[in-house]
Amino acid sequence: MEAVYRFASETTFSDYRALLRAMQRLGPLRGYGRWLRYSSFAVIFVATLWWLGGLSTPWSVYLNWDVAKWMVGLVIFIPLLDLFFDHVVGRWVYSSYPAAGRLLTASVDGDGISWAVDTRSGRVAWSAVKNAVVTADHLFLFIGKLEAVPLSRRGLTEGDWDSLVAFAAARLATPPVRA
Repeated sequence: MEAVYRFASETTFSDYRALLRAMQRLGPLRGYGRWLRYSSFAVIFVATLWWLGGLSTPWSVYLNWDVAKWMVGLVIFIPLLDLFFDHVVGRWVYSSYPAAGRLLTASVDGDGISWAVDTRSGRVAWSAVKNAVVTADHLFLFIGKLEAVPLSRRGLTEGDWDSLVAFAAARLATPPVRA
């Protein structure tokens, strides 16, 4: 008898964020883009100071509160801006998806993956899965560059999580990326 795994869970914003991180893991920076962004801002800031001659002034000028408050403000502003786009704009984008907050049912068997969300449903063979990303709580089976079937550990109703991951890995052309 072929193994069958069944899933039923409501999609949440945390699933959406996990999907975004999984897509980043498949990108050219392999998920390190956020930290590269912060270090790039710091390098640009120091390069601008150097170009404008700001590094030739004595350090006592930078310790003056009138100058230091702007540097502290920049250090606080950049992560806050990143958080704003991740959470505020991210929730707005997430709410526009048809699967947002809806019940996702899926089944995985030897032939492929089937899923349904409200009136939308689909079935795809294992050969159509382009990439996969495994996290502690999710298995994302990418059937396109941006489209994935999200299978969450909390939604697993039949079967064992570790055996599901091994089952899927055995059927994929390339091993899943671990995140």
